Amino acid sequence: MIKRILAIILVLVLITPMSSFAAAKKKKVSYVNLTYETDDNFVIKSKLYYPNQKAAVYPVVVFLHSIGYSSEYWGNITQDFLKSGIAVLVIDLRGHGQSVYDSDFRIRSWRYYSNKQFAKYPKDISDILKYLASNYKDISTTKYAIIGADIGANTAVLVSEKMVNKPKALVLMSPTSNFKGLYIPISMTNLGKIPIMTIVSNKDIYSKKEATTLKKFAQAEYNLKVYPVGGMGMLMLKSNPSMSKDILDWVLPKIK
Repeated sequence: MIKRILAIILVLVLITPMSSFAAAKKKKVSYVNLTYETDDNFVIKSKLYYPNQKAAVYPVVVFLHSIGYSSEYWGNITQDFLKSGIAVLVIDLRGHGQSVYDSDFRIRSWRYYSNKQFAKYPKDISDILKYLASNYKDISTTKYAIIGADIGANTAVLVSEKMVNKPKALVLMSPTSNFKGLYIPISMTNLGKIPIMTIVSNKDIYSKKEATTLKKFAQAEYNLKVYPVGGMGMLMLKSNPSMSKDILDWVLPKIK
């Protein structure tokens, strides 16, 4: 009996096409880790997530977190985009999360940065986006949006100014005219027709005032949304359950 079972198994193995085994081994990974070394030998870490839906080229949303946090704090909003067929790139800004080492494995935390070091953020991100365009042909270089919170918001504006292929939309949580030396009013006048959604909390009086001031420099749609509660930057997501859907509904038509 045992010999008969073994014989059946052997036959099944022999008649199963090798391509079936190859297909099993090539099961799609939900994300890839990206490591980028900057010109000044700093190591920036990020993750590129793919949606389950199959596509030749995926639109993508880039997330730039708040100061003092990391890409791990975005919560469900990244999953909402993935479920909608959009790829997601979450980046740990220099000095945050996993991006705290130079190429000699020395720790360089944002807590000890001067404005001169924060000024490197826009180039870090624009270089990563160029790297992504060169190495991941299944990620669109034109159908993309950037979502940033406080320092990430200011960085998003400065990055957008640098890019030849401008993002289709920007979502700025608690942007200010000048965050750690990242001054954005003039840069906003150079963004052309990029629509901007700006989000602030009614409790954050300073950011609310700044968002109104920045509207004067916008050259296209400037959708200012004020939520009743929450702190500054990405912290608003926890206090306002509808925010994720509001952002999704606004961004999707612009990048699909």
